[in-house]
Amino acid sequence: MKELKIFAIVVILSGILYWGIEPYAHTKLHPHTANAEYNFSKEDTDYAKHFLEQKKEALEAAKASGNKASIDAATKDVETAQKILDDYTAFWADINSIDLAKGDAAKGAETFGAAGCTGCHGIEAAGMPASMDAETASQSFGVVPPDLSTAGKIYDERFLAALIKNPTMAVKLSHKFNDEHPYPMTAFMGAGGDINAEIADIVAYLKKVSADADAKSKITDEKVFADACQRCHDMKYDKKYAFSNKVSLADYMGSNPPDLSMMIRSKGADYLHKFINDTQKMLPGTAMPRVGLNKAAEDDIVSYIEKVGDSKKAERESTGLYVMIYFFILGIFAWLWKRKVWSELH
Repeated sequence: MKELKIFAIVVILSGILYWGIEPYAHTKLHPHTANAEYNFSKEDTDYAKHFLEQKKEALEAAKASGNKASIDAATKDVETAQKILDDYTAFWADINSIDLAKGDAAKGAETFGAAGCTGCHGIEAAGMPASMDAETASQSFGVVPPDLSTAGKIYDERFLAALIKNPTMAVKLSHKFNDEHPYPMTAFMGAGGDINAEIADIVAYLKKVSADADAKSKITDEKVFADACQRCHDMKYDKKYAFSNKVSLADYMGSNPPDLSMMIRSKGADYLHKFINDTQKMLPGTAMPRVGLNKAAEDDIVSYIEKVGDSKKAERESTGLYVMIYFFILGIFAWLWKRKVWSELH
């Protein structure tokens, strides 16, 4: 009976730790954030509204304190947050006005060349290799510009339109790049016609190239990782290394991006989905751009990271279950053995 009481105490204390203390600590270390949103227009405006509400609450708290310096600082924060909301509202209203369904792939191919996109980007699937090797591109831009062979399949089409029109706004790095320190990719200025129609044409062209490439050779999760992540990140467990020069990349980003081999085990799939989807929501001020993948491509990347970084997950989980069963059976035999020994002593 004494053992059962001890067991009950252990169970209760473990339950308090597991369902009480641990979740509380988790909420402090990892505050709740909204799920990944693949409507980037809604994602950005919702987040900007949330950010503005936070600053307004801080202003009210400052007013209650009566401290003039705090009130002035909080007022400026509110004005900045309001401008961010206004800028993203206007930006996405413009992007959403583009009729992507009317995009002409043939015209897009012509515009892609005429606008000078080939000066930085290659499209291997269309027989257009990059104009610079990785080392030269790294030293020129800080990071290797991506080959766009799979862009039309792995990226959200609205994000592609936004990226072409205003890269800094699309990747959410306005805090890092400005007129004095411009983003390596310049905004599309048009090729002489209706700029929105030309953007729709380029997006249609990229989608056609990707569809043709996928039909010829299935685009795997490994390929998606290479095209979306490997310009900056290593995956040493799979012997994959960033295409960009480490020195140039560190100067461009502020530090070298982490190896992603163990990221699935340290952060988990849910965090990775949210982070890839909107870096600033998860880590405000980070130099990592929003990636802009559609859900299918994002699933491929997380799946690949899990496959490489946690290949023994199923085995580990099943082993844990067997260990618990083993200790349960062992406990029963230990209890029976104890009863037998003590019964002979009495």
